Amino acid sequence: MCYEVGDVMTETTESFYATLPGFGDFSAFADAGGYQALPADWYVVITDVIGSTQAIEQGRYKEVNALGAASIVALLNACEPFKVPFLFGGDGTTVCIPPSKKVAVESALVATRNMAEASFQLDLRVGMVPMQTIHAHGLQVLVGKHRSSATFEQAMFSGAGLAYAESLIKHKSADNPWLIHTAEVVAEADFEGFQCRWQAIPSPHEEVVAWVVRALEHPDSAKQDIYSSLFSVFTNIYGEAEHHHPVRAELMKLAHTFNELSTEIGVQTTQLNAIQRLSYAVCVKFRTYIGEWLMASDFKMASVWWGKYKANFIANTDHRKFDDALRMVVSGTVKQRDQFTAYLCSQYEKGYLVYGSHHSKSSLATCLVRDFSHDHIHFIDANDGGYALASKQLKMQLGTLK
Repeated sequence: MCYEVGDVMTETTESFYATLPGFGDFSAFADAGGYQALPADWYVVITDVIGSTQAIEQGRYKEVNALGAASIVALLNACEPFKVPFLFGGDGTTVCIPPSKKVAVESALVATRNMAEASFQLDLRVGMVPMQTIHAHGLQVLVGKHRSSATFEQAMFSGAGLAYAESLIKHKSADNPWLIHTAEVVAEADFEGFQCRWQAIPSPHEEVVAWVVRALEHPDSAKQDIYSSLFSVFTNIYGEAEHHHPVRAELMKLAHTFNELSTEIGVQTTQLNAIQRLSYAVCVKFRTYIGEWLMASDFKMASVWWGKYKANFIANTDHRKFDDALRMVVSGTVKQRDQFTAYLCSQYEKGYLVYGSHHSKSSLATCLVRDFSHDHIHFIDANDGGYALASKQLKMQLGTLK
């Protein structure tokens, strides 16, 4: 398959991410050897909830979170059958797409923005930047793939190109050319697979913390060395993943009330009439009771072993990732948080890094479920502000350096 770029015929690049080699050890996240350049004809797509801080203050972070995850679901469905790299950021998302899917993605973005307004009265910013624009600024988007389990791959990003694309999309101008404008696009999105059926998951320890840490250019140390040192300190304090993972099977409980299920209902029923919305709500509630029974009874079907579903859920979470900043949602004690904060503070004062954190008593899980056997992804964040507030703190630190 080929497509035209100007007057030049070029081989298709849709298989870029599907064929990208992965790495299994998360500690290699800052190793440049594990990354490849995003093809020059691709696009960087970014969404974020405008006014997310105010929504958080109103106790609506679950809705903010849901819109970030729903954006991913709509864009992944629009890009089918191709695999594309993406990253969930709490109040927004980043997805990289091939040129053949540009029109479908624009349609999904506008429909998702319409859904955010209609169902949650929240304003979703949606935009798209071509890689050619990022290259013209002298930057790259480098993509890696962390194989965290046999059934889950987590996209990783480096190269500073994403931050530049975000700055373009968020630029406050009357006619920002990087935003997707409703009048020019037919709105159509498929949210098939989006689910939000779990109660807030209590920390296995004292708290859940969302950490965001970004290494800075420093004359005395390369970024890779800064990340290597801080991850070593983090591991010494919090232990390996099995010790600080924010989700434990025995603490997971399905939601049953309509209020708890309202975010999924809001995403999935925007275009339905009142009777259809009620039918969907009742059906989802019924399915949570059935799911609870299937898991508790260790029921085994030809396609799904329900007794193992929670373990598979935990293996398929995105609780650690990298996009020119190390992002982690971890469980631990207040003492551990204080120890790691003291280390980060010392490194910040020396000019090596900036950081942000937000702690809560529980984590939120929003899901993309294509099948209950293996093809399911679970976006994890700390409750009550998570990544959004941690990122705000990091940006405040960056502001003091300028």
